[in-house]
Amino acid sequence: MRTTGIYLSIFFASWGLLPVAQGQDVNKGKVIQIFQSLARLYRSYATLHFSVLYRFASEENPGVTMDSLKGEFTMSGDKYRYVLDSTEFIGDHELSLALYRQDALMMLKRQVKGVQGNNPLVMPDSLMLKNESIRYRLEETNDRQTIILTYPPGLPTKRMEYIIDRKSGLILKMISIVSAKELYDPSVRSLVTDGPTYAIVETILGDYRVNEPGLPEPDIYTYIKKEGKTYKPLHPYEDFKIALNSSDL
Repeated sequence: MRTTGIYLSIFFASWGLLPVAQGQDVNKGKVIQIFQSLARLYRSYATLHFSVLYRFASEENPGVTMDSLKGEFTMSGDKYRYVLDSTEFIGDHELSLALYRQDALMMLKRQVKGVQGNNPLVMPDSLMLKNESIRYRLEETNDRQTIILTYPPGLPTKRMEYIIDRKSGLILKMISIVSAKELYDPSVRSLVTDGPTYAIVETILGDYRVNEPGLPEPDIYTYIKKEGKTYKPLHPYEDFKIALNSSDL
């Protein structure tokens, strides 16, 4: 399954939006500060590994799971490796590589400055945060902090939530209610109608392993090497084709 784009960075905390006792609307600056602190924390570890579970439902039937996907994520600073079924995403601050085992294909592109493509921890795009119509809410209990973004009508995303463990500072769950058409993979999109319907995507992050001895650091150059102006796959991917998605590679 080729899973890219929007549902790697959208989430749902539970099949019903759970009420939290303490909450208040906050300004955009407060939310940006929290996201920046999250990014610094995750990049501060020598190595960090965690599991990822996606579950999909329609907004009309939120209690019925239509599909699910399991993956795992390893990061070290700006380097990361993300495995989702038979697909891998490997990247650093310069390049990102998508490896499709079923197709024996690698897709290589240059990173957009400040963005890690295919990274499930990607925070809302700066252009989205520039939308002055977005409502920001912060809800807190003794154990959790929840950031809620509510988008104005007409946008692909209705609502996003980030549920953070207050003790560790790590993300537990992430939420989105998103237009069904934004789910790129047909195997998921076909489970909802083609009309103006919305899907719920729940992402659960768990089994965090921090600075675990022997945990390998992700390295895109264990998959490919550059010879002159040409990239070649390394063992055991010699039979894979490499497609370049950036003209400046």
